[in-house]
Amino acid sequence: MEGHKVFLYYKGPFDEIILNKIGTYLRYKFPASPRACGKLFSIFIELAQNISYYSAETEIYDDSEKRHGIGTIAILDAGEKFKLISGNLVENDIVDDIVSKIEKINQLDHEGLRQLKKEVRSSPRKEGHKGGNIGLIQIAIKSENPLEVETKPYDAQHSFITLTTYINKDIEETSETTSSHA
Repeated sequence: MEGHKVFLYYKGPFDEIILNKIGTYLRYKFPASPRACGKLFSIFIELAQNISYYSAETEIYDDSEKRHGIGTIAILDAGEKFKLISGNLVENDIVDDIVSKIEKINQLDHEGLRQLKKEVRSSPRKEGHKGGNIGLIQIAIKSENPLEVETKPYDAQHSFITLTTYINKDIEETSETTSSHA
């Protein structure tokens, strides 16, 4: 994060209350850029859900006795782009699967990503899988930039995974926007 202005840095459990507070903060922080703010918020939510669902480090945070994933998210000023970084512990047995999904996603153009999203959505969910399995695809579609992934061994059972993406600050009218208004 050196050399970048930090707009947001959070480390801790991800639950609905925290997500709501951070969402309010993002809308307040970027009122002049509603489209960029919308993308920031949408990608932030996807990253936070990944941490909440899949982090190997969890904590009971409230009276519900529900375990919430613990991780880190940062939003930085990277010149002409916003840089979003998330990190959390994951079980070693899923690291290769995550990396290969990201490699596949990065090989696709916008239309290929939309097609992959449809295919994944119509596929049956894996047992024990908490989400719709489209979060990484959705991040790539929204950011319109490649995803970067880095993994570092933590202990015999876990690795720390870092996912980074960028959002252009000057967002022009795109085909995604025009098609949603048609």
